[in-house]
This record gives sequence, structure tokens and C-alpha cells, in this order.
Amino acid sequence: MSSIILYADADAGQRTAVSEELEATRRLSPVTAASLRAARERLAAQRVDAVVVGATVADGAAADLVTTVGSVAPWLPLFVYAADGDAADTTAHETLLTDRYDAEEVSPAALADELAAAIEERSPTPNAERETDRLTAVDGYDIPTAASLPFDRLTGLAADVLDAPVSFVSVITDREQQLLGASGLDVGCIDRANSVCTHGLHEESHLAVTDLLADPRFASIGELRELGLRSYLGVPLRAPGGESLGMFCVMDTEAREYDECDVARLRGFARTAMDMLSLQRPDPLDSPFGA
Repeated sequence: MSSIILYADADAGQRTAVSEELEATRRLSPVTAASLRAARERLAAQRVDAVVVGATVADGAAADLVTTVGSVAPWLPLFVYAADGDAADTTAHETLLTDRYDAEEVSPAALADELAAAIEERSPTPNAERETDRLTAVDGYDIPTAASLPFDRLTGLAADVLDAPVSFVSVITDREQQLLGASGLDVGCIDRANSVCTHGLHEESHLAVTDLLADPRFASIGELRELGLRSYLGVPLRAPGGESLGMFCVMDTEAREYDECDVARLRGFARTAMDMLSLQRPDPLDSPFGA
């Protein structure tokens, strides 16, 4: 079975040239996208085995797409194919990449051969290895049972304290964001490709977005516009080993700045949520109340 390669580039001629060479290898099946929005939709709708990011996308920079793929599908091999100067903004995200190729030195035909070999070897990036550890930590909790706990009351209190119309606590698996409790939002599950929270999993402290519609990573998520959500603050749910199981967040219908006091309050709610989750672990010694 051939590997499905998502190639994203705003240049129509480049998309055609690269996709034709990928298809000619017979080991690779290309799908293309001109924008970050289209790439996100592809990731949500079909199996993809690797992603190649070109010099530009129609609704953002190459770095926006690199960070998005690195967050919503960190297990995928991720490559940049662009002239060095055209993709300079991606150099800050090297840990997300499997490799990069200079489009001025590597032809589309040579790229196809390089990708086929690299995908066959499947060398994981540090980000992918960290995601494996995170998913192992998630599996250590009884999430279905935890969903029956009174998280709705906790998120309702968080919404009141932070004066936000929406609050929810969730656990993020490899493909989905599962809401354990929510206030102001009637959703049980979100595809990871359309999740804001997944971008905050590996933040040291928190993820704050003043205006989601002005941020290329999130402006293409149609559900945010439909729900009228404009700003976001989330803190990770930390397991004892430091892995992030998910996020506790608040969202507002207006663009909004969040301060350190807001972060501290939300972090307190996240700790309480982790205490509740820890009661579902099979080993009572891991419970915050076991000592």
C-alpha cells in the first residue's frame, strides 16, 4: 500500500510538479492543499502518512502550518520543501521536523525519492517521541469512568471566577479531544485537527490567544466562527511524570487579554481536575490523597 503524502503550497505550479513526481514513484500517493485551512481539513478527513510543507500557504506562513501539523498530528513525519530563504521562518521549529529539503538544490523527482526512503525508515522526531510518552500517560487513566465525575460543576465555577462564557476540561488522545466537563459548550468530542487545546499540550505554563480569528493557526477553524469564540486561555493537566493529559481552559466571545492572575486561577482549577482524574488510576498510591 502506498503512503499518502499531504503536500501544502500556495504555488499551483509547484503543487502540480511535486504531486506528479510523488505519484510517479508508485510508493507515494499525493494529496495537495493550497492553504492551512485545506491542510487542516485533509488531516481531519482522511488518513495521511506524512506532510510536506512548501514555501507558503494562502492563509499564513510556512511556520504556521509546521506548528499546526506538529500539534494536531505530531506522530506524522513532517518535511519542509522550499528554498532556504523562503522558509526561514520555520527554522525555529526544527524539533518538529523529520527533515528539510532545499527546493533550489533538490528537484521534485529527487524529493520523491528522498521522501520514499525517509518514510520507509520512519525515524521519529523528538516531538513524536514525546507524544508517545504522553499517550502512554493518558492510557494510565480510566477516562470513560472519569467522564462521569462532576467536572461540569468545576468548569462552571471556573467560568464564573474568570468571567468567561465558556470553560471546559478535556483529555486529548491521538485523534480526538474528549471533553470531561464543560460550561457554556454542548460538545462531547472535537477532532484533534480542529482543536485549539492541542497547541497548548507542550507549553511549559499555559497557552493564551488574544484573538483566535487573527491567529493563522486558528482562523481557519470554522467551528470557532460558528460558536462565536474569539479568545482562549488554557493550562495543561500534568500527570505525575510531567506529561500533559489534556487542558483546562476558558474561552470568550470577545478578543481578550489574559493576565497572570487569570493564569494562576486557572492553574488551580487544573490541579483540582488532576486530583479528580488521579482517583481513577488503578494504583491508589498515585492518588493525590494516598499519602
